[in-house]
Amino acid sequence: MIPEYEAILARSAAGHEEILKKMRHLSKLNKSGFDKMIHGFHDEAFAEIDCTKCANCCRNLGPRFRETDVKLLCKATGENPKVFKAKYLKADEEGIGYVLKTLPCPFQNDDLTCSEYELRTLSCVEFPHTREKNVQKHLVRLAHNSLVCPAAFLIIERIMKAQ
Repeated sequence: MIPEYEAILARSAAGHEEILKKMRHLSKLNKSGFDKMIHGFHDEAFAEIDCTKCANCCRNLGPRFRETDVKLLCKATGENPKVFKAKYLKADEEGIGYVLKTLPCPFQNDDLTCSEYELRTLSCVEFPHTREKNVQKHLVRLAHNSLVCPAAFLIIERIMKAQ
């Protein structure tokens, strides 16, 4: 990860308690136009952050795999789904999908790109989940994601300035 992104994450860690407090408060409100505002902040943040110079989410969080994700990956790679699951996955805590047994993600290349980018999970595609509908209800998750994703923290900074 480049030093600029490390500095952004340090700012997130330093202010994390205040961020959590503010995001908890905002998540209980029902602000009109909030999704549109956040989607704009998402676009601005990702114009500044290049995921291939970071990939911190791949090293520290890993995606949630749905059964559909497993099937698509296995169909494309020719791997047996049972073998794939046994090799890479374990049931997630909620019992609705799978998570990686170990990190970093085994599909992360040395240059921080993804060897299965075109087949990546929906969880990977949507991370840090700021293009979703009703994102306001999930601001605490965004606060936690801001500890590993510089773009998530930039989005949080913009949210806090807008309030």
